Amino acid sequence: MSGDTPGALSGIRVLELTHAIAGPHTGQILADHGADVIKVEPPGGELARDALPTVDGDSTYFAAQNRGKRSVVLDLKQPSDLAAFLRLVEGADVVVTNYSVDVPKRLGWDFDVLASVNPSIIMARITGFGTTGADRAMLAYDGIIQAMSGIPHMTGPRDGDPTFIAPFVADHLAAYRATMSVLMALRVRDTAREPAPQFIDIDMISTYMGVLAHDVDESLSGRPHMRDGNRVPKATSNTYATQDGFVHLAPVGPGPWERFCHVIGRPDWAETVSYEDAVLEVRDDIDAYVADWCRDRERDAILEQLQALSIPCGPVLALDEAVRRLDERADGRVVRVTSPAGRSVAVPGPFTPVGLAGGAGRLRVPRLGEHDDEVLSPIRAELAGRGTDPD
Repeated sequence: MSGDTPGALSGIRVLELTHAIAGPHTGQILADHGADVIKVEPPGGELARDALPTVDGDSTYFAAQNRGKRSVVLDLKQPSDLAAFLRLVEGADVVVTNYSVDVPKRLGWDFDVLASVNPSIIMARITGFGTTGADRAMLAYDGIIQAMSGIPHMTGPRDGDPTFIAPFVADHLAAYRATMSVLMALRVRDTAREPAPQFIDIDMISTYMGVLAHDVDESLSGRPHMRDGNRVPKATSNTYATQDGFVHLAPVGPGPWERFCHVIGRPDWAETVSYEDAVLEVRDDIDAYVADWCRDRERDAILEQLQALSIPCGPVLALDEAVRRLDERADGRVVRVTSPAGRSVAVPGPFTPVGLAGGAGRLRVPRLGEHDDEVLSPIRAELAGRGTDPD
């Protein structure tokens, strides 16, 4: 998309009081699609402005989560700044925060206060464990959520330790859920006969555990998934070493399984070993044979042979190779943003191309307090005129 097209969320104003990933990424998705996202930062800035990794003191971590926003600085512990913030709330559609569960109430801007100021406000609260329940006060980073989800316990080698996923998947999933929830709330608001405030309680733990799918029932029925390396327990899918790398082969289903048997030189299995038996009865023997077959061949030769027969498979890529391949598509799946210091930083592209806003501003990461004058000066002048500014 080019030019200054408005985007699907044009006209929606979001106040973002966040840090780290889950909250900022929510705001970034909304900004990508045209929302006016005002990032309200404390004096000194959001903690991730200095987060590693940095280049020449410029955080690429922060740049990856904060494009397309406006930044203002407010010390919400000060009555005058809290009054200015609440004035912003009057004209806002959404407030997004992932501060600890007690912070909004302690600082005077919890949901009840926001709703009294703006009867149609939508507040999205992202916390580790939700705003109710025994764990509500626990602090949560991505690793803590992973640890308590059970997912590391089902990940890793059969005889190894629980294994965590390296990227911050729990944070990003929470952002996706929060974003979709905000969009649903906007739809509810726009179709309601009477405006009503809406509170969205996003907890990272149940969001992350949502990927368990059928493993929820399996676990409650006494059949929890056991660690088994890269092997999928209920499908003929596994990773194998080749002469020059690794491949993941997935001849899943009777048809691909039969074709696969012929490719690997075991046409007898196509006749005598059903797909179900291949998964449940003789899996170890099959994996051992396939491992030997792959070990004697080059990675790309295996992939070419299987892909020609529509047998699902893929290379196991090193991270830098995978990122280069994505970037070389040149279709927006990787974009360059301009950091606060003016550097170009490569980051993942938008969540979806549908309804993207155009214009170069969408790919800029704001400097701390860059938009104080244009956003706050009129409000402070108004409050002073009302005689309500304590300063």
